Amino acid sequence: MKNHSKFKYLLKKCRNSLALKSKNIPRKVLKEQLLCIAVSLILSALVFFSSMSSNILTNGNLIKRSSYGSGNRTFSLEVSGLSDGKDIPLDITVSSKRYTKSEADEVFAHIVENIEGIIINDDQSLASVSHDLNLVTRLKDYGVELSWDFYPETDDPSDYRKYRHLIEDDGKVKNDDIPDGTVVTGYLSLVMSTFIVPEKEISGEQDHKDYIKVKYHSEPYKIYVNVIPKDLSEYELLLKSLNEKINEANISGLGNDALILPTDLNGLNLSYHEAQDNTYLIFPFLGIIAAAAIYLRQGSLAKEEKKKRESMLMLDYSDLVSKLMVYTGAGLTIKNSFLTISENYDKLIQRKLRPDRPLYYELRTLCYQFQRNVPESEVYLNFGKRINLKSYTKLVSLIEQNRRTGTKNLRAMLELEMNDAFEQRKTTAKRLGEEAGTKLLLPLFLLLSIVMVIIIVPALTAIK
Repeated sequence: MKNHSKFKYLLKKCRNSLALKSKNIPRKVLKEQLLCIAVSLILSALVFFSSMSSNILTNGNLIKRSSYGSGNRTFSLEVSGLSDGKDIPLDITVSSKRYTKSEADEVFAHIVENIEGIIINDDQSLASVSHDLNLVTRLKDYGVELSWDFYPETDDPSDYRKYRHLIEDDGKVKNDDIPDGTVVTGYLSLVMSTFIVPEKEISGEQDHKDYIKVKYHSEPYKIYVNVIPKDLSEYELLLKSLNEKINEANISGLGNDALILPTDLNGLNLSYHEAQDNTYLIFPFLGIIAAAAIYLRQGSLAKEEKKKRESMLMLDYSDLVSKLMVYTGAGLTIKNSFLTISENYDKLIQRKLRPDRPLYYELRTLCYQFQRNVPESEVYLNFGKRINLKSYTKLVSLIEQNRRTGTKNLRAMLELEMNDAFEQRKTTAKRLGEEAGTKLLLPLFLLLSIVMVIIIVPALTAIK
């Protein structure tokens, strides 16, 4: 009972400590942390349930093979009983299901019986082939690989050489040069192969490895085909005739300085011109796109520069007010205070001890207007308008009020303004820090995604 009370006390103390620490964490950061934890928990749950739903083992010691020809699969299991009280990791490679030799022969015969429906997709038939064939090299459903070759049946050696590659291994039919009315008879030699169950018992590791690499091949099957000339349209016939005429002119005029192209074909008058390259039309279009992109980019850069300028002005505002309070307290007028601040900062810039900032550029403009004897009230008003920020407008109003009414408590007013300025500086610095942190979120999430992929992909691969 005493231990139970002590445990409750420690639990309550830990909970209070966590609650106190969580109050000090910004809400935005806390939300992002909770989001990362939630995403990781969801991914962990998905992997867990995927591993639970995978049925690798059946009845404790059965692993189902994959279908014919689908390749080997490797499973990561644990075996108990080899060592006392320990589960030993074990990687098991399971080969796909295989045919026996008689089953493979039956599958080969079945494929040959239905081969016309496999290799022909359109309305043609093997008795009159004029278009390309679909000579597949693998039938996934059967787990069988196919190898093709074409042999023309002719006693003329020249015709044999001419039509030996009339049908290529990928099924492309090269019948452009077959004369009209000619039919080329031949056959497709088909050899099929697949892995089968060994007919004799395997003994020894080397015999097992040798068997795994060997396939069972069928005897060559002859698939007879008749190849006819391609059915050409009127336009294709004219183009074929023109090419033949040009080839004849090229061969007959090999000794001439130039090739004379035919100007008439089947009563048609022909003229020639060089093909025009229209690539140049792309470049004006790309130029317009680039110009638009530059214009949009300039607008974005202008906004970024304006935002950066305003942030720097707000960061420098407290420094300006504090210096005005010090110099006016030392007996200088507002005008001389501005002149002294600008002069001192210019010296620091010349000595490269400080970078040039927007506020001191505006102060140089203000001093230049004083040197041109511009009325003091107009100089301050122009200073506030150029900067166009609420804090600077308020400062100009205080200065103008002091000039017009001769208020003696300017130092106290500047002191209050300085306190407000320091608070604004803290707020601005905090906002800039949060923006920098937000920009780092994308690479952080990318790193998190990479880590998740490194963890999840091997797990899912092992499940399969």
